[in-house]
Amino acid sequence: MKKIIFCFLMSSLFFTFNMRAQATNIKQQLSKNNLPVHITANQLKAFYKKGLYEFIGNVKAVRGDTTLTSERMNIQKDLNTGEIDTITCINNVVITQKDKKATADKAIYENTKYGKITLIGHAVVLSGKNIIKSDRIVYYIDKDYAISQSDNKRRVNVIIYPTKKKGEKNE
Repeated sequence: MKKIIFCFLMSSLFFTFNMRAQATNIKQQLSKNNLPVHITANQLKAFYKKGLYEFIGNVKAVRGDTTLTSERMNIQKDLNTGEIDTITCINNVVITQKDKKATADKAIYENTKYGKITLIGHAVVLSGKNIIKSDRIVYYIDKDYAISQSDNKRRVNVIIYPTKKKGEKNE
């Protein structure tokens, strides 16, 4: 469970504009399986026979330098394998790590063949000064592939600042 939650937290922060380097960093962090995940909430409902765990109210999950907050977090486990199938965070979802921040109305981690994270509703990703805004951002963790989409009324909005070269001075 710790590995999957950490995967969700770390992978949700993929939104750097050097995605390959970030994906490598995620895989390196996952191999360091000794960091605990600390989850706090106002309430926990555990439905063991269903494999469902509901964290309700001021949910905060922390592992290392990564923090996830939301109003609700549901964790669904596969009853046969004990592996986590999905993690769903609802309302005021905020994921932070160093200078990276992702926000959305809802975030879903799915333990599929490639691992998939979907940010839904007012999805905004900040990496330094770079920004992505969209109605939906889907990231396939193992494929290192992302799709950002919005409806016809709103469009995907991206601002990318040039990367400073080594030794270049700030003006």
